[in-house]
Amino acid sequence: MPTLRKSVRTSVGRALAGVLVAASLSLAAPHARADEFLDKLNASLADVRNPQRSDLVLLPLLAKMQPAPAKYARLESLAPLYPGSPAMAELSAWASAPTQKAILDAIASVAKEDDYRKAMAFAQPYGVEGVPVEMVSARLYTELGDPPTLAGAKFYYMDSIRAMEVLVHADAIRRAGEGDTIGSIKLLCDWTFFCRQMTDRRFFREVVWAYEAMIVAQERLRDLAYWDTRTKKALEQASQRDQLPALVARMDEGKGYLEMSRLRLPIGDRLGSEQAVARGYQPRGGGDANVFATSMSRMGSSEYPLRLFGEAARWQAAAGTQKNWFEINEQLPRLYADWESRWRLDPFDKLMEKPFVYATFDRAGFAVLDATAPDMGRLFTLRQQLQVELAGTRHALAIVGYTAAAKAFPPQLSSIRPQWVRALSVDAYNPNRARGAVPPFEFFVPMRDQKVDARGEAKPHEVKVFVAGGANFDLKLRDDQFLLYSTGRDGANNYAGRVDNRPDAGIGTDYLIWPPVSSLYRQHLLDLGQIK
Repeated sequence: MPTLRKSVRTSVGRALAGVLVAASLSLAAPHARADEFLDKLNASLADVRNPQRSDLVLLPLLAKMQPAPAKYARLESLAPLYPGSPAMAELSAWASAPTQKAILDAIASVAKEDDYRKAMAFAQPYGVEGVPVEMVSARLYTELGDPPTLAGAKFYYMDSIRAMEVLVHADAIRRAGEGDTIGSIKLLCDWTFFCRQMTDRRFFREVVWAYEAMIVAQERLRDLAYWDTRTKKALEQASQRDQLPALVARMDEGKGYLEMSRLRLPIGDRLGSEQAVARGYQPRGGGDANVFATSMSRMGSSEYPLRLFGEAARWQAAAGTQKNWFEINEQLPRLYADWESRWRLDPFDKLMEKPFVYATFDRAGFAVLDATAPDMGRLFTLRQQLQVELAGTRHALAIVGYTAAAKAFPPQLSSIRPQWVRALSVDAYNPNRARGAVPPFEFFVPMRDQKVDARGEAKPHEVKVFVAGGANFDLKLRDDQFLLYSTGRDGANNYAGRVDNRPDAGIGTDYLIWPPVSSLYRQHLLDLGQIK
C-alpha cells in the first residue's frame, strides 16, 4: 500500500469514514444480505476437522518467522544461487535458524499423508469470524471488510505463505550444497504436496499462486538433481539413490494425492459476483445507481481505500448503462458454467477450440462481472503445464536413478519401466491421441542417438534456449547428458532444437524438462562471469 503522509490521513479520515458508514448502511438491505454469501463460502470449509487443518499448524509458526535477508525477500532473487554458491552463506544461516527450522519441520508434518481422503487441508475460513484473534492481529487471515465483500478480499496471509516459499527453496539449495540432495528433493516434494492443498482454496488468486508454486518447485527439484549429477554426485550413493523410486511414485500425477482429475475450479469468485449483483441490482429491475456505485467502488479500490472517491464517481456514471436484472442473472451463470463444463474436457476436445464466454461478453454493459470475474481460462493453461512438469520431473528422476544404478543412460525411455516408474506418463502437450494413443515424452542422448555426418562423426546437439527478458542463448550438448522434453504448446516435436518453457512460447519450440532451463541459464551466466 502506498505510504501516506499523516496530514493527508487526517484531512480525509472523517470523509472516508462517512462514505464507508453510508456504504455499510446501504448494503444492508434484506435482498442483499452480505452474510449469506460468506456463509455459503465458509460452509464449504466447515467439514475439515481441526486436527486435519494445516493452517492451524503453519500459521502460528509463520507469525514468529524471522524475515529473510532483504536482498532475498523475493523468490526471484534466488534464481542465480546454486548449492555451494558463495552467496548462500547468509541465506543458509537464516534458513537453519530454529524459528525457520520449526516451519520446515511443520511442512513435512502437514504434507506426509499420501491418501487424499486422509490428507490435511488449509481450511482457514474467510473473514474474521472463526479465525483466532492472534492470527487477525498478525495479519494472517483474509480481510473482507464490513460488510463482508467477497470480491474485495485481501489475502493478508499470503504474504507469509510467499515468505515460506522463499524459505523452502533456500533450504533445499542449502541441503543439496551439504550433500543431502535426496533431502532437498524430499523437501520440495513435501512443499508440492502443501501447495496442492492450496489449490483447493476458494479464490482464483490463491489457486493461481498454488499452481505456479508447484510448477516452480518442480523446476527447482530438477535443478538441484541436475546440479548433483554434474558435481557432487550424491544421488549415485546407494543410500540416496535407493530412495528415488518411492519419491517418484509419490509424485505420480495420475494417481494418489496429486491426481490431476481431482483438481477443481474455485467457487469464491462466483459467489463474489453473485453477491455484487445482489447488492447493486434491484430484483426484476435495473441497477440502483447509488448502491451500485458504492458497492463497486469498494471492490475496485480494495487495496487502496483513498481511491474510493474517484471510483465511486466513475461507477455512478456507469450505472445508467448497465444491463438489467434479468440480463445480468442470465449472463452470470453462463459465464461461470462455461468454465465449469469445459474443466472436465480433454484439452484437445474440439469444444476447447471455441473462445470462452469470458472473451466475448459485453464488459461495458456487465461491468459488475468485468470487475468481479477473473479470467479462469488461466487455470486451464496452468493445469496443463503442471501436468507436464509433474510427469516430466518424475521421468527425469527415474532416468537419473537408472543411470546411477546401471552406470549408463537408458537405451530408450521405456527402459525405466517398471523399476523406476510404474508406467510412462502421457505428454500433456502432445495432441496425438488418435485411436487411444498415449504419446510419451521425447528422450535421447546427444551424439549417441543422432545421425552422424558425412564423415561418420557424431556432432554435439545444438540448442537455442529462449528465456524471460529476451536473454536467449545457444549451447551445445554432448553425450555426457540426456535430453527429456515435451512437444510444447504447439504440439509438434521439434527435436529440442529450440526450447522455450514460457507461457507465451512461440511455434517451433519444445518444452525442456532435462537439462532444466534454469540450470542451463545459470551456467550461461556463470560462463559470462555475470554471477559467481
